[in-house]
Amino acid sequence: MSAIVLVRFQVDRAQFERVHRERGDEFRQVSEQGRAAGCLHHQFAAGENEMIVVDEWESGAAFEKFFDNATVASLMSDAGVQGPPEVTIYESVSTVDRF
Repeated sequence: MSAIVLVRFQVDRAQFERVHRERGDEFRQVSEQGRAAGCLHHQFAAGENEMIVVDEWESGAAFEKFFDNATVASLMSDAGVQGPPEVTIYESVSTVDRF
């Protein structure tokens, strides 16, 4: 069964969006690397002074191996992410009402 990965980090949304615009090619590159490493779904969501990443991976181990990535670290640093991100990995559960 796959793993649902939530990554939560404190960051100013406007600063994150600036980095996303300026370094969009690197975001695309990281996305391609993630797919190759076992990421099935990926998206960002914004809250007040925080962002989250909601991913689905083939396994939690695949995510952990991938997340130790110099480009990801550089993008987070440039965006002004405050402190280390909070990472939570859940095992996906197959239920009859899943869609």
